[in-house]
Amino acid sequence: MYSAKDYSTAELQDLCLASLDSSKALDIVTIDVHEHSSITDVMIITTGTSNRHVSAMADRLIEYLAKHDIHGVQMSGEQEGKWVVIDVGSVMVHVMQESERQRYQLENLYKCLAAGLTEEEGLSAS
Repeated sequence: MYSAKDYSTAELQDLCLASLDSSKALDIVTIDVHEHSSITDVMIITTGTSNRHVSAMADRLIEYLAKHDIHGVQMSGEQEGKWVVIDVGSVMVHVMQESERQRYQLENLYKCLAAGLTEEEGLSAS
């Protein structure tokens, strides 16, 4: 049995992206935050079309990783299906409904983080 630690960040990212793509994820964004985050190296943000789609994509991702002998992946938010976070160690996946994605604008936050800017600095630069 393997854990996420037995895979490189690039391999975990590729596995996550393959699963999300096969689940018809929309607007997939990948942001490298390794220089400015202590919790993960890569953030993946994507959109689902409904509560059911969001939850199903998250469940399929967990199953897909398990098929590659990656177990112990943490997930939260799957019951409600508005915003599900899947912690794969060096990769963090956010599967969100469009309304949640627009409300929280994680891309802006994590792009600022990746650039070493505060959110205010990032907003004033755009």
